[in-house]
This record gives sequence, C-alpha cells and structure tokens, in this order.
Amino acid sequence: MIKFFRKIRQNLLSEGKTRNYLKYVFGEIILVMVGILLALQVNNWNESKKQSKKELSLLLNLKNDINIDIINLKHQDSVFSVFEADAALGIELFYKAKTVKDINSVINLTKSLWNVLYINNITYNEMISSGNMYAMKNKDLQKQITTYYLNVEGDKNYINEVNNEQAYLYNRMPEFYPFKFLTSQFKNPKIDLNLIDTTWINNPNSATYLALENYLNTNQETNNVYRRSVYKRNIEYSKKLLANINKELEIRNK
Repeated sequence: MIKFFRKIRQNLLSEGKTRNYLKYVFGEIILVMVGILLALQVNNWNESKKQSKKELSLLLNLKNDINIDIINLKHQDSVFSVFEADAALGIELFYKAKTVKDINSVINLTKSLWNVLYINNITYNEMISSGNMYAMKNKDLQKQITTYYLNVEGDKNYINEVNNEQAYLYNRMPEFYPFKFLTSQFKNPKIDLNLIDTTWINNPNSATYLALENYLNTNQETNNVYRRSVYKRNIEYSKKLLANINKELEIRNK
C-alpha cells in the first residue's frame, strides 16, 4: 500500500502536476490522521469494554461479600440478643444479691463477647487499590459503596474502643479485685468461700460494689445494646446497597 501511494506521488511530480501533487499529499495526510483517530477510537472502545467487564466482575464479587456479611451480621445479632436479655436479668439480680451464690448467678447471666466487628472488605480494597472504584460509571453507586465502608470502619473503631474500655474495667481497676478473686474461687474445692471478703455484696458504699455495678451497666449499654444497634444498622445499609448493586447489574446486563 505504501509503494502504491509513493508511485502516485512520483507520477504526479514527474508530470509536473505540482498543484495536484500538493492536493494529493494533503489528502494523504488527512487519510493518515483519520486512520490514527479510528485506531485510537477502537483502542479506547476495547479498553472501555475491558473496564466494563472488570467493573461487572468486581460488582458481582462485592455482591457476594455483602450477602455473606448480612448472614454473619444476623448471626451476631442473634447471639448478642441472648446476651442482652440475660444481662438485663443479671443486672436486676445484682441489685438484689446478698450471697456468693447470687453473685455467681449474676456472672453466669452477664457473660459477653469482646469480639470485633468483621466486614469482608477484600473486594472493596481491590476496587480502591486498582482504581476501579474511581472509574465506575455509576457515580451515585460509587458514593454509596464508599460511604457504606467508611461507616463500617467507624463502627469497627468504636467497638474496638468499647472492647478496650471493658478490658480496662475488668482487668486493671483495683476496686474490682475482690470481686475477681471471689469469682476465681467459685469452683475451688479447697477454698472456704466464707473466709473470703464478701462485705461488698449489696453494699452501695463499697468501691467494689460500685465498680461491678459500673462494669455490668457499661457492658450492657455499650457492648450488648450498642453492638446490636450496629448490627441492625449495618444489616439495613447492606440490604439497601445490595439492592442498588443488583439494579446496576440488571441495567448493565441488558
């Protein structure tokens, strides 16, 4: 093809048709430019198609992540619903407790977990690190996804703070030691519980009583009640985000 165009130019020059030669050269330049533009357009179209396929794949993975998160959140909520109900009974019993046996019952009722809030953000992190998040066509959906995971991160940080606070109350407060020593000896057959100081039981003037009261109520409010509110809120957010992702997938697959 190049030889063909070269031959035409040579013939025009040899025939002295300078004007025609210039027109031809100009036309050839235009033709080359059009070819380059078409090639760029095809390349851009191919890249756009690849990006679209990648985005769809990531959205499907994100959908699977959120579905699993909803199942896990519902399970955690069911676990902490039991803790919350039992703790309410335990706190009620605490204010009535008069014996070591009563305190033992309080502890059995007010058990809890200091677990972390886990949300699977593997796909989200991949979308961020690869730049696919910022290249999403649906900017509203992009904003919803980003907001969802930022809110989750905030909840995770707060729950970690709650865990640290509860751990401090339970493990480091000196006022708590008589209670911890008593509970650690409940099942020790060699220890006569009557010889252990229990004067703090049902004694609002005792520092140990006040420390335990604070721990039980804080555990109920910030660990059980608040944690359940986090689970419920994120379940609802997850469902809304999932519905919008499904809607986007339906539109893109038409």
